[in-house]
Amino acid sequence: MNQVGWDEGNRTPRKVPFEVGRRLTTSRKNRVSPATDVTPDCVVQGDPKLGAVAEAKLGLPQDIEHWDEDVRQLEKYDDDLTGWWTKDEKIEKHDIIALVPSSRSVRFCDVVAAGVKEKKWSFHRKLAVVGFHKQTGAEKTFLTLKKECGDVSDPNLNERLRISVPIDILHLIRDDRKFLDHRPPLPLILQILWSDLFVKYAAEAEPDPEGRVTQITISVAKVTEDLQTYYGYKSAGPRSPEIPKAGWIGEALDALTEFGLAQKSGKGNYLVGYRKIRRDIVEFFGRRCFRNERKKQKAAAKNKNQGTLPLAFPAEPPQATS
Repeated sequence: MNQVGWDEGNRTPRKVPFEVGRRLTTSRKNRVSPATDVTPDCVVQGDPKLGAVAEAKLGLPQDIEHWDEDVRQLEKYDDDLTGWWTKDEKIEKHDIIALVPSSRSVRFCDVVAAGVKEKKWSFHRKLAVVGFHKQTGAEKTFLTLKKECGDVSDPNLNERLRISVPIDILHLIRDDRKFLDHRPPLPLILQILWSDLFVKYAAEAEPDPEGRVTQITISVAKVTEDLQTYYGYKSAGPRSPEIPKAGWIGEALDALTEFGLAQKSGKGNYLVGYRKIRRDIVEFFGRRCFRNERKKQKAAAKNKNQGTLPLAFPAEPPQATS
């Protein structure tokens, strides 16, 4: 998104429409998923006639036989998609970009090429495989992009990606977006709630005389709205995602009640006893999530059938020594 909107001549960014997880609709002729909604990781429109759909693969399994599904997902976007920022939601053409860790990008190119040769899949639109990796220098950290195979339609962008583009990572994280279109693990959601949001609520609440626990009244709607405003994405229309989703937050607040850190006070409302946690917060919530899930599994197994073999549970993680 950063590079599609970059004006190389003036060395300044252009304002271009883009969204993470925007909902597009495939045509009835789609070879993989006809007439259905798809949500690419990135949709960006460089001009009214040219767009790009990108899928980011943060990790690929070591066994390349499992990569076929990832290529099929890209093939799903090789279609006359509806949902662009135009009057009829159509666009003249768009490119498909696979963002792959640099350590896997060459092999991913080989898998794509072999599948095309074997007629396992085909692409009528331009497809580019772009490797990415993080570089840490003395003063700055960069996310470097380099095209390993294929092309994009914009000749300037195509050449920049061919040579490789280092992007100052501060340009990418300046808005502090902690949520994307994939639901994070529950301990991480709880850590963001406790460390980034509830601490602000507590500062505005009636102070605790003993300075231990501050009672804060919250709701799923309010928490979701604040997280979307400051750490995620608010919906800008019927095709825009709402990130994080209210369902994620409701599950997180329910977990806090199970941990004894909150109480329900009506539909969608909670009373949280906020206190400082003087240890690693992800570990703190991770252990409670682990124990709670194990407890639920044991109860479910017992209720289902007393005569079946007991479930085997993994050993509890060791206590931290620091």
